[in-house]
Formats: sequence, C-alpha cells, structure tokens
Amino acid sequence: MNTLKTYTAPTLQANTFLVFWTNNLISVKGVIKVRVTAGIEDREIVAELAAIQHLIEDKGVLGQGIVGSATTQLIVSRGAIPKLHRRQSNKAHLAPYANFLTTRFAGCKISVEKDTQWLEGNVSNSAESLLVSGPHRETIYVAGLGNVMVTQHVLDRFIDRALKDVSADKAKPTAWKKLTEIVSDPSLREVARNSLWAGVNHSANGKQEGRYFLNSKKKLILVITDNPGEGKRLVTTYPATSQFSELPKAA
Repeated sequence: MNTLKTYTAPTLQANTFLVFWTNNLISVKGVIKVRVTAGIEDREIVAELAAIQHLIEDKGVLGQGIVGSATTQLIVSRGAIPKLHRRQSNKAHLAPYANFLTTRFAGCKISVEKDTQWLEGNVSNSAESLLVSGPHRETIYVAGLGNVMVTQHVLDRFIDRALKDVSADKAKPTAWKKLTEIVSDPSLREVARNSLWAGVNHSANGKQEGRYFLNSKKKLILVITDNPGEGKRLVTTYPATSQFSELPKAA
C-alpha cells in the first residue's frame, strides 16, 4: 500500500499554514509551509490539497508516475477533502483545487485522521515553501501537442464510452492509464471534420470549434480547445467515424 499522511496547522502569519507529511506513518518526513494568496475561503483546505498534489505529482513521494488505485491511500486532516474526492461537498469553490483527486487520483482511498502524536519532536524551521495563487489543474501529455487539461467530466464520459465493460471498482484507476496511453501514442494525428456545418454551428453559438485528433488504433476522436487564460483543454472523446479525414501535411 502506498500511503501519504498529511496534517495541516495554522501559523501566526496570515493565510500561511504548515502541512506536515509522512509516507511511513511513524514520524514526520517533511513539512511544507504553504502560503495561499488566492482570494478564496477555506484556505487551510486549499493549503492541504496543494501540498498533497505537490508531494505526489511533483516530488513523487509515493513513486514516479503513480495514479490513484486501490493500493494508493491518502490520510488527511480535513474532512472536506474526501467529500471533494467523492464529489459530495457543498464547497464548490474548492472543486478546482481538488481536480487532481477527481481525475488522475479518482481511484485512490482517502480517510481522515486528527491524531497528532506522530508530529511530536518535529522541527519545522526547515520547511519547504509553496505558494498557492490559484488551482493547479490536472493535465495529460498529448503527442505532438503538449500538456492538455483534463476535467472529471471528460474522464466520466471516457469511462462511459470506452470502459463500459470494466467493473465500477476498476474503472476509475483504469481510465487515467488508458487515456494516457491513447493520447501519448505517437500515431495520434490531427484530422478535420468533413462537414462544413460543424464550424458554422459553433460560430452561431459564439464558440470556437475545437481541434480533432484521431487515434486510429483505438478508433477514438479527441476534441481539444484552446481557451484564453486557461490553455488547452480536452473537452470530450468519442468513437471515430467516416466524417473525419486526415489534414494535409505542411509543405
């Protein structure tokens, strides 16, 4: 079992918190001093979420490239975090900060523990610093395009369409792995819709039509948009049909 345990405590500095962490459940392995400058409520929860994402994705304290599964466990100090993970929280303003828990780590186990005995004797003056000015959205690498943001809605639709034969308990951890394989495949290429009406319909609705990418092995279309101030986003996936054709290569 890969387990990360965190505990968040306030400091005398405004909007600044200490997040203690361990991956051995016995003693503190490190401390992160998190300063939240984002204008948002529940900053102590934001601090713990940001620290967890930093530890498991950037620092790889549970292993490199890990995804949420039955063998991945998070033990947290704030009860709102498992509710956000289950999408049962009334704190909608925190959802963007918990995006990594509802996508890449949707399949992990999360529990709450208030015990502080493991913190005894810790010296926090060597804390690592982390600044949080906004949510750090979950991204996935798309071959030939770079990092693209993924939402829980897209992952839900992918499960419905591509993993309908996979049992519910395995679908969430399997979805991220499968999607990663599909979008990182070197054979992935951009295609165009054969219908002119697609662009016309988007223009009529005041939206810019997304770009279409085909994985010919899986016969799956990815639709990606480029949003000002947000970057590239994977908006949906669906089975490919004959309405798509390969774009001509640049001279």
